[in-house]
Amino acid sequence: MLLIALGRVAQFLLLFATIKVSTTLLPPAEMAKVYLVSSIVAFYAMLLLNPVGMFMNRRLHSWNADGKVQHYYNYFWIYLIVVCGFAVVSLRVFIETGWIDIHTTTGRALLLVGGSLLIATLNQVVIPGLNLLGYRGWFVALTVASVAASLIAAIIFVVEFSSSAENWIFGLLVGQLIFAAVGWKVFFAKLNVCNVLEKPTRQHIGILFEFAWPISIAVGLGWAQTQSYRFMMESKLDLQSLGLFAAGYGIAAGLISAFESIFTAYLQPIFYKRISNENLIDQAKAWSDYSEAIIPSLLLVGFYILATTTELTRVMLGPEYLSSSEFIMWGVIAELARVGVGIYGMVAHARMKTRLLLVPSFVGACLSVALIWWLMPIYGSSGVGAGLVLSSVTAFGFIYVSTAKEFAQNFPRRMVIKSMFMGGGLVLLAEVSRWVVGESGSFATSFAKLFVVGVIFLFFQYILLRPLLPGSLKYE
Repeated sequence: MLLIALGRVAQFLLLFATIKVSTTLLPPAEMAKVYLVSSIVAFYAMLLLNPVGMFMNRRLHSWNADGKVQHYYNYFWIYLIVVCGFAVVSLRVFIETGWIDIHTTTGRALLLVGGSLLIATLNQVVIPGLNLLGYRGWFVALTVASVAASLIAAIIFVVEFSSSAENWIFGLLVGQLIFAAVGWKVFFAKLNVCNVLEKPTRQHIGILFEFAWPISIAVGLGWAQTQSYRFMMESKLDLQSLGLFAAGYGIAAGLISAFESIFTAYLQPIFYKRISNENLIDQAKAWSDYSEAIIPSLLLVGFYILATTTELTRVMLGPEYLSSSEFIMWGVIAELARVGVGIYGMVAHARMKTRLLLVPSFVGACLSVALIWWLMPIYGSSGVGAGLVLSSVTAFGFIYVSTAKEFAQNFPRRMVIKSMFMGGGLVLLAEVSRWVVGESGSFATSFAKLFVVGVIFLFFQYILLRPLLPGSLKYE
């Protein structure tokens, strides 16, 4: 856990630097284009690649025990190329028919999306695969190096050529490609290899399809719920409004996702290993331990973000984005609800009943689009935030109900209440620091306030996370 945490701390610093540098070098309209491209890439990845990746993660340990990982992954690389080709062709149709406008040339749009799909997927398969196999040192080193190289390359492209979204994304891809190649070599060197292999049968493909298609629909609906707003804002408002909203909302989403990744990187390999024996009692215990570790801690992260909203905006964003602070609250609530949906969705993964994900995803997506379409003309960007929050909370309620009968779920009420009291303390401390120091808008003062509140936040996290520290039998 400590190694993963240290690696993620390095990632946090790089995440802060990436957000700060990008919003300093790129104006809101250009950042809006970055968000549009990333949403398109996410659409194809979530719909067509993510479900297959989840299936591979679910089977990785058993495949490696039989020496079949490299054999099956060769089929996935072929599938990846097919998906990239489909994405490029279909996106061109969408652009030429006017359904999508990324505000760049068609050729650049296709290159950015196709290249991002290919390179980012390679990077996100081989490097996290090392973590699933237990090689956490390699995982941490390559992950941090990949993020750092991407940031450096993006800065070089923007400074040397022009402050455009296209140059920024091209730079990110160069950094990802370098360490995807390194990760590829290391990952496949660590695998068990069996020389006698059989081709996948129709039964194998049927099992994959049965597992993957509900996830594909669910995550596609999840994309509609959480990211389609970007295209509605682009068409009904403007790129400036989209850039400011997504920057503020993205602070909350980025920080919560970053902390979430610490837990998933450490806990999900353990979770998948513990549910591999198909025993119902063991699966219920595995999920309960997983949820007890992650829910209270991420709730505390949300309180920290709410307590330091003003300071986070000044420290993390460029000077043109200070008005984005008003949108951070929407991101905190919506993202915490999203995390809750993901945690309870792991019940469906454990039971291999991914159809349970469909109804919550459908309700969340439809409600999000409908509410944003209704509220945005009336309340502008704030209407978008309200729509995202209401749809995310509703989706969480549905996933909670739909998975309740699969096995006994012990919601960590005591730890959640403890986390809420700690969070209230953080909010109070932040208000006191503003009263003592004043509302100075300087970077140094804002950073000092973040640091003071952050130290207490980390101490509270230590109290919550003691069961996960080395020596705890619960997570050995």
